[in-house]
Amino acid sequence: MKYLLLGVYLCLLTTLGAAAPRPDAVVVKDTARVYQLRNQGSVLATNQPLAFAQVRSASWRERFVPVTQAGAPVSAAAEVWLRYTLISAGHPATHWVLSTNTEYMDGLDVYVVQASGQVQHRRMSNALPHQQTHTLRTRHFNLGLSLPPGQSVTVYLKVPSGQVVYPAVAEQAHLLQQYREADWAMGPYFGILLALLAYNLLLYFSVRDKSYLLYVLYVGFFAVLQFDMTGYWRQVWPNDWSGFALEMRQNVVLACTIFFGTLTARAFLDSWRLLPRFDWALKATLLVAWLPLLGAFFSNPDQAIWWQALPALWTCVVLLVAGVLVLRTGYRPARYYMAGWTLLLVAVANFYLGLLGITPRSGFWAAHGVHVASALEMLLLSFGFADRINLAKRDKELAQEAAMQALQEKEAAQSQALVALRETQRAQEVALVVSRENEELQERANHELAERAAELQRAYHELHESIRTSHHLQELDELKTKLFTNISHELRTPLTLIISPLEQLLSEARHTTDAPTPPEYALMLRNARRLLQLINQLLDVARLEAGQMHLAAAPTDMVRTVRTGVSSFESLAVSCGVGLRFETKLENLEVYLDADQFDKILYNLLGNALKFTPAGGEVVVSLGQQAGQAVLRVQDTGVGIPAEHVPLIFDRFHQVDDTHTRRHGGSGIGLALVKELVALHRGNIRVLSALGEGSTFVVELPLGNAHLQAHELCPAAPMSSAVAVPLPDFIDQPDTALPVAPADARPLVLVVEDNPEVRDYIRTCLATEFRVRTANDGAQGLALLKDLEPDLIVSDLMMPQLDGLELCRRLRADEQTAHIPLVLLTARAGDETRLTSFGLGADEYLTKPFQPAELRARIHNLVQQRRLLRQRFGRAVTLQPRDIAITSADEAFLNRAMAVVEQHMANTEFSVEQFADEMALSRVQLHRKLKALTDQSTSEFVRTVRLRRAAALLQAHAGNVAEVAEAVGFSNLSYFSKCFRELHQQSPSEYATQAIAAS
Repeated sequence: MKYLLLGVYLCLLTTLGAAAPRPDAVVVKDTARVYQLRNQGSVLATNQPLAFAQVRSASWRERFVPVTQAGAPVSAAAEVWLRYTLISAGHPATHWVLSTNTEYMDGLDVYVVQASGQVQHRRMSNALPHQQTHTLRTRHFNLGLSLPPGQSVTVYLKVPSGQVVYPAVAEQAHLLQQYREADWAMGPYFGILLALLAYNLLLYFSVRDKSYLLYVLYVGFFAVLQFDMTGYWRQVWPNDWSGFALEMRQNVVLACTIFFGTLTARAFLDSWRLLPRFDWALKATLLVAWLPLLGAFFSNPDQAIWWQALPALWTCVVLLVAGVLVLRTGYRPARYYMAGWTLLLVAVANFYLGLLGITPRSGFWAAHGVHVASALEMLLLSFGFADRINLAKRDKELAQEAAMQALQEKEAAQSQALVALRETQRAQEVALVVSRENEELQERANHELAERAAELQRAYHELHESIRTSHHLQELDELKTKLFTNISHELRTPLTLIISPLEQLLSEARHTTDAPTPPEYALMLRNARRLLQLINQLLDVARLEAGQMHLAAAPTDMVRTVRTGVSSFESLAVSCGVGLRFETKLENLEVYLDADQFDKILYNLLGNALKFTPAGGEVVVSLGQQAGQAVLRVQDTGVGIPAEHVPLIFDRFHQVDDTHTRRHGGSGIGLALVKELVALHRGNIRVLSALGEGSTFVVELPLGNAHLQAHELCPAAPMSSAVAVPLPDFIDQPDTALPVAPADARPLVLVVEDNPEVRDYIRTCLATEFRVRTANDGAQGLALLKDLEPDLIVSDLMMPQLDGLELCRRLRADEQTAHIPLVLLTARAGDETRLTSFGLGADEYLTKPFQPAELRARIHNLVQQRRLLRQRFGRAVTLQPRDIAITSADEAFLNRAMAVVEQHMANTEFSVEQFADEMALSRVQLHRKLKALTDQSTSEFVRTVRLRRAAALLQAHAGNVAEVAEAVGFSNLSYFSKCFRELHQQSPSEYATQAIAAS
């Protein structure tokens, strides 16, 4: 172990020359200087042991040669003697010290010969106590010298074989200062080791990773080893072990350092996982680590050094190879391992190879390589451990995520398995039930076998009957089509007999100035024409279904035809407040058309455009030619079509708005007929529309006649007349209701109907017996109720914005209008609509067409019932204010009104305004409501309730007349008596006397 901590390697002595003269003496006088003696003396190399007396003999004294001339024989000699002559030229009190600059020594003999011939012998060895080998308490061996001024002192050094000594002489204080400065230089090195030790120990307690504990033990033993090998241990504890104990201590610390360093490397590199085949070498290193313990038992230094060097060199090779192999696997922390351990292991290997004489033992790397490399290795390994933790943490997180995913998959699989198990159980239960049923069926099968045979026979006969029935149904379908066609034709005959006389009557009435033309004539004529148009469309649809409609196409100037058709709609467009214009760049365009069918196409497209375009909008009809086709566009700025209805717009009976609140009527036949007629012409029709922006219908008809068959052509087109344009139902008429005279006492009826003709008709039917006001829709009707108090409301069911059902719901929800009777009129006769109407509170429900007499009779009944109900409520208030059951909204209103009056019964200042505030109504609204329900004004209602309460108090002998009058809110006794007599036909005192007599 004395060779372990040599920090500075020997340089080979310069080549010995021939016999040299005795070197000059070294004069020491500067106390601030260290005199190096390595090249100042002479050397004697011999292969036989010599005593000191022999060395001083003349025969051997002449064999000393200068150190600068010594060569290979010195390094190969078994024993080396060094001789130095010192002369002090300083102060007599100066204390000089001889230093060897070595921390360990196997046995160095020092002989100091004074000028007087006195000889002083000192032995320097690790086996001796510290105080015997160190004059100063430092790491290096040193010896105090007595150098009298001006006298020559000769120093002989006997150096053991294989050792190199660099003696020096310096003043004691100066030498001690030099040692302290060297100690300060080593301080950062040990500070780094201690800091890393503390840091990694804290990390171990934090993360509880075994690799950190191994690293802490490795750093700790390495620090102790360096502390011992640099001599600081003996400097701090000079009286500590020596000799064999010292050797054993050093070897134990070295073995522990190799052992825990190898364990740290295995943990750091995960060799058992990444290098399963090479891990045996690391396990073997754990055993090799303890071989230095055997070196302590060898007294021969040359043998002991091998027991120390071989385990260290083996460890260096194994750990370097392990690092390279792990690095090749791609393990990221191995980079830190290789960077740190390579430096340290190379330095340690160089150190021990130097001890074995293989590499040089001089230079900075030989002296301090282990220190520098170990400090860097500790730092890099700390970084590597941190990176390893991060990598392990990431792997752990990935593993946790994978485990969580696997757990979720397992749970999902278990859930599926549980569901499958339950389904299996259900299936087994079902199978059991089915099995039992099968058994029962099997038992019945024998009994039913004969019956089944008979049933099969009957089924055979029924099949024949079914076939005959199918043929019969097919015949009935054909008959239905024929019947529908015949009926349509038959309906045209009476309609013709209706329309023609009406036209004649209107013509005669216009030429007769004696009396105005009855408006009913025009109304009848318009609706008869509308019915004829609808029948014609149905007849066309039936003919198309039966395949009986054929083309009679002839060459036609389409520009002229379309211009004529558009001009026929101009008056209708003006009446609707819609702009209408025709655009084309063509002077003429010959197209093979069936004039009658094309008129129907143009009529339906223009009629729809005008119907769904509000006042102020515009309809543009354009005609052009493109890719061998005539292209007709009808573009409007109307309401547009929702995107989900565009693909269905040409289906039969399809309507975009089929709710009760739609603005425009229609049968849903027109566009379907247009599509069929366009297809009959071998053309196409499409629509481009955006909700709220308008629609564009595009009709494309092929030019020429190559697409038509011979029987579909006719030689010339007939003269096309203007398209017939009857007045449609979507043009609203102004309200021409006659002003109601203020003194008219007839019941007031509010008619709510969006169709102007039906509205005028109902008004005409009711005007002889009722006062009539009209509203265009439900919203306008609700607005009129703010100023009107009608006795009854007649409303259509299907209206725009607010339909009849919603109007009914709002009337019944409002306390001010809940008492008004409501009659609903509709063209729908379904039970569901009827039940919904009654459920919302409608009083009557009539389907169109209705009889005017029935409508008047029902209105009379409802008005009379309301009048009787008012009288009942009036009597109820008069007879018993607290005994009215809450059976309707009106009775609930009266109960609340009577409760407010009774709450203020004794308040003489209680006014009508305060009463209205309590009821959350205006004064006028409260008056109307009480008048409609009790036929009493607000003040009469309050007075009646108070007088009835006074009668009850007098009957119960609750006080005299004056006290009772004050209790019911009368401040004037005479006015109380007057009002009481008017109600009860006797005075209060008479009423009280009669009550006493009756009791």
